Amino acid sequence: MKDRLLTFALALGALALFYTVMAPKPASPQEQVTRPITIEKGPNGYLALMRWLDAIGARAVSLRERFGQLEQLDGVPETGNLLIATAPQRYPMRDAEAGPLRDWVSAGNTLFVVAGLSDTPEWSMGQGIDAGFMKRMGSMTGLSFEQIVDIPDVEPETTGEPAESEESGEEAVEAQPVTLPINPFRKLEPPLQFAMVPNGEHPLLSGVKEVSAVSEYATAKWRVSASRMSDLVLELASDPQTGEPVLWLIRYGKGQIIVSAYGSIFANKLLGEKDNARLLANIVRWSVGPQGRVLIDDAHQGLVAFYDPAAFFGDKRLHASLWWLLGLWLVFVLGSQRLRALDSRWQPVDVTSFVRASGGFLARVLKPATAAQQLFTNFFNDMRRQTGQPVNGAPLWDWLAGRSSLATHDLAQLRDLHERAQRGKRVDLPKLQNLLTQVRQQLT
Repeated sequence: MKDRLLTFALALGALALFYTVMAPKPASPQEQVTRPITIEKGPNGYLALMRWLDAIGARAVSLRERFGQLEQLDGVPETGNLLIATAPQRYPMRDAEAGPLRDWVSAGNTLFVVAGLSDTPEWSMGQGIDAGFMKRMGSMTGLSFEQIVDIPDVEPETTGEPAESEESGEEAVEAQPVTLPINPFRKLEPPLQFAMVPNGEHPLLSGVKEVSAVSEYATAKWRVSASRMSDLVLELASDPQTGEPVLWLIRYGKGQIIVSAYGSIFANKLLGEKDNARLLANIVRWSVGPQGRVLIDDAHQGLVAFYDPAAFFGDKRLHASLWWLLGLWLVFVLGSQRLRALDSRWQPVDVTSFVRASGGFLARVLKPATAAQQLFTNFFNDMRRQTGQPVNGAPLWDWLAGRSSLATHDLAQLRDLHERAQRGKRVDLPKLQNLLTQVRQQLT
C-alpha cells in the first residue's frame, strides 16, 4: 500500500512539473470576440446570414478552401456565383490567390468584399489586426484606397471638478472641459453608429433607404480609385454625415466587384437592422444565376478544411483524449506496478566457472590430437623429474613396462592412444585424461 501511495505522489509531482514547464499559461480573463463565420451565433457571426439565405432559397456554401480552389468546387457552376469575402482576414490571402480570384471573377462571377474600412469591428483588432490589410484589399479588388478623413487626434473629456479663480479663489460655476488624445486601440463605449444611404437609383439599392453599421473602435474614411485608367468605379452609397462614398461597384471582365467600406453590416447583430437584409437580397438577386451559388469565405476567417494548428490544439476533443490517456496512465501506474530494487548486472565468476570457460575456449581452438600430445608430454616430463632424467617429453615405455604396479592392460591402452596422437588421429580426450590419472595413481 505504501508503494502505491508513493507511486501516486510521484506521478502527481511529475504531472505538475510537466504542466508548469510545458503547458501554456492562460491569459487574463477577457471577453471572447466572435468572428464573421457561418457557424458563429455570436454578435459578429454569420449564422443569421446563412439561415436567411436558406430562407430565401439561395443555395449558400461555406467556402473553407483558399481562393485557388474556386474553379474546382463540387456542385458550383463556372459562372453566375456570388462570393462574400470579409476583411480584414484572420488568415490573410496569399499572393498566389490573387490571380485565380480575379480569373474567377472575370469569367462571370461577383465578388462582394465586406471590408472594415470606415468602421473598425471588434474582431479586426487585437489578434485580428492585419498589418497588410490595405495591400491585400488592392490585390483582391484591383482598387486603390486613400485615407481622406483621419482619426481625430483629441477628444473632449470633462474632469468633473470645478475650476478655481486665480484672483478670488472662488469656484467657477461650470466644470472646465479638457481634451485628451484618442487611443485608437481603446474600445469605445458605446460604439460608434454609422449609416449608408443610396446616392441614386440602382438595382442593388432598390428599396434601400438606410443601412446600419457600428464601430467598436475609432476609425477613418477612405476614397477609392481604379488602378487602371479604363476602369470605371461607381459610387453607389455614401455616409450621410460626411458625404463620403462607402459602397462601390466596378466591372471586371464578365463579372463585377462590389466593395462595402463597412465590415459589420451583415453580422448577426445588424442583419435585421434598417435595410441591411434588403441590400443583401438585392445583391443576391442581381448577381446569382439560375444555377449559381452564394459562397461565404470562411477559410480566411479561420474556419478551414485544411490543417490548422491553432484549431487542432484548441479542439476540445483533443483535450478530452489527453485527459483519458492521463487517467489510464494513472490506473496503470497504481494498479500492478511495484517499486522494486534494481537488480545488479555484475555477477562474479568463481574459479570453477573460470576453468570451465578457459577449458571450453581451448577445446574449441585446439585439435584433439594436439591436446593429446601435450597431455602425453606433461605426463612423461613428470615421470622424468621423478627419475632424474632430462625433461624433454620423450616416452619412457621401457621404464613403465618395468613397473610391476602398473597394469599391463592400462599400459597397452596408453601406448595405443599415444600412437594415435602421434599420427594426428582423433583421440578421446576424457578417456585419455582418466587413463593418465589412473596410471599416476598406480605408480605412486
